[in-house]
Amino acid sequence: MSIPDVSNEENVYKDFPERFPNLYSNGMYFECGPGWRKIIEDLSTKLEKLIVEMKVINPFPLCYAVQVKEKFGTLRFYMNSCTDEMDRLIEEAEALSAKTCEVCGNEGHIRPGKWIQTLCERHA
Repeated sequence: MSIPDVSNEENVYKDFPERFPNLYSNGMYFECGPGWRKIIEDLSTKLEKLIVEMKVINPFPLCYAVQVKEKFGTLRFYMNSCTDEMDRLIEEAEALSAKTCEVCGNEGHIRPGKWIQTLCERHA
């Protein structure tokens, strides 16, 4: 089963206000382990930049995250809407999660079983 990383969620939300604008009002939270934190932060940094650029044209938040979780051993990063460039960045992050241990962030691979996870040798 996936190990939730709730210890630093609030910092991620504060660091990326455009990415997670309605955190507490919509009940969004992360459903994945701490090993993917860097992947999520890197993706959020890139997405945040694109959203800020979009807000110059339109001040209303057009794109934001609605769910971040593990599914079938890889990261899933769902948004209410996104551009093709945002979609490409999300796909890259999801592919990287398939090679990154969800528990510790070290190199890992997808481990089949009752609960499919991406884990390193130590956490398998």
